[in-house]
Amino acid sequence: MKIAVATNDEIHVTGHVGRCRMFIVYDTNNKEIISREVRENSFTHHRAEGHEEHHQHHGENSHNHSHANLIEGLKDCNYLIFQSGGWRVIEDLKNNGIVPFLTDEKIADEAVKKLLIGTLDEKPDNTCKSH
Repeated sequence: MKIAVATNDEIHVTGHVGRCRMFIVYDTNNKEIISREVRENSFTHHRAEGHEEHHQHHGENSHNHSHANLIEGLKDCNYLIFQSGGWRVIEDLKNNGIVPFLTDEKIADEAVKKLLIGTLDEKPDNTCKSH
């Protein structure tokens, strides 16, 4: 099973998934971490274009917001752990077989270990309703 974690520094779980600098992708087996790979976030428009430019670019058509690049970049992952994100990205992840897991856990390695043994606290209220 592969678990991705949104991060800015390869240590901490980051806030808004669309603005993170990178993803740590953990390959796991039998509740153990086998390996870890860092993928730069070139998948989201928030990161690639800058958040402000993204909103200006889409203007009133923000309902056409697509997460296809993010889904493609993490399509081999079963889970994506992050601290907060918009409801659209959460729905898009679910619809493409990636389980979004919102948490207040701070350390990426600890978040993955806790997810593997079933003790990671989920915080669904961290969903941003305005995005």
